[in-house]
Amino acid sequence: MTLTLILIAIGALLFLVIIYNIVQQYWQKQEAEKRNALFKHKNIINETEELLQNAGNLPYSQALVHALYQRILHSLQEMLRQEPKNSQIKSRITSIEHQLQQVKDNYQKEQATLKAPESDQHAIQMLQIIKRLRLVIRGEHSRGKLGNATFVAEDRRLEHIRLKINLINLAKRSGLAMANKDNHTARQMLKKGLNVLEQIPDKDEQLKSIENSMQTKLAELTSKLKKVEQEQLAREEENEKSELDQLFEPKKKW
Repeated sequence: MTLTLILIAIGALLFLVIIYNIVQQYWQKQEAEKRNALFKHKNIINETEELLQNAGNLPYSQALVHALYQRILHSLQEMLRQEPKNSQIKSRITSIEHQLQQVKDNYQKEQATLKAPESDQHAIQMLQIIKRLRLVIRGEHSRGKLGNATFVAEDRRLEHIRLKINLINLAKRSGLAMANKDNHTARQMLKKGLNVLEQIPDKDEQLKSIENSMQTKLAELTSKLKKVEQEQLAREEENEKSELDQLFEPKKKW
């Protein structure tokens, strides 16, 4: 009888240990998932805030700024779901909601004109921001956070900005080539830029201005190259004439 009670007690103890371990593992898993979720949304918020800081360097639209703030708000709401009593998150949510209202009511109409990059490095940084923005709005669209019409319009706007950066940089490099008297390289660059512009059916005013400028420079350069070729041809003809004159001139008698 005593042995039976001992075995029952041992069995009950083992059962309690197993239950405790199961509960412990469950809570550890819950805590790990909570930490991962908080870490994920903190990264989303930091990335989005960094993109918003570039609104002064690139012509962001109202719809784009609104989508970025909405992305931050969604992550904060998910964080609050993990930590319902966190007053700092609640305060941030209130602040972002205020920012969203400000964007809706007071955001100035976007400037379509892109400021020219100050250097090649600056141009690369701008292109990287454009790439990240396009990935963000594509992700928001796939999650149903951004409407189809808004996504298409904003993605096209960002594509236009990307093209402007590349074309402005190309025009700048063609100017440097002309300054170095490398006119053939400059001509190739201008023709390359114009070929790209020909493929754009929905050019805005700045793209049209870039196209007109490139066409003018190409016409001037073509005229200059043609003049140089004509002068070179005239010199060659003069040299040939001089050689013929020397060949057929009367020989002197000694």
